[in-house]
Amino acid sequence: MKKNSQSLQNYVQLMTQHQGALRGFVVSLMPGAPGVSDVLQETNLVLWQKMEKYEDGSNFLAWAFTIARYEVMHHRDRAKRDGRIVFSDKLVDAIAEVDPIEQDNEQHLLALESCMNKLNENQRQLIQHRYSKGQSLENLAASLQKPASALRVSLFRTRAALKKCIENQSPEGRLA
Repeated sequence: MKKNSQSLQNYVQLMTQHQGALRGFVVSLMPGAPGVSDVLQETNLVLWQKMEKYEDGSNFLAWAFTIARYEVMHHRDRAKRDGRIVFSDKLVDAIAEVDPIEQDNEQHLLALESCMNKLNENQRQLIQHRYSKGQSLENLAASLQKPASALRVSLFRTRAALKKCIENQSPEGRLA
């Protein structure tokens, strides 16, 4: 069934209205990883191609998040083939199973992306190594030839800095 011009206009409005939430969702599945904009663009392309399958009045954001999740998985598969570090399937599944992001949380997710970009390279690598592979601090410390206690302190400080940065960017001044 072809969409009439009003349905098309409504669909475009939904896509536009939820870009921030979609970006936030992709960031939540790929924190600190390059390629967020590429995955968002691919998600939008698929959303456009599947416009006819969307049922007016249904939960657009939940539907769009499902498509975004598949696009993140495709991106991760390509990264694995290229030998790049990616988050474990278990972690991505756990994050994606969280209820769809409410628009109120959109600002927090955008703040997370911004704050991740403000971390220095060592901090970003520590977060990625710890959470992308689910690697224990002891294993990570051994591979970096550093004491695990030093990594624990660095990780604690990095997470505290991220939290403070997000709180400072949040309209309410605190995390929800």
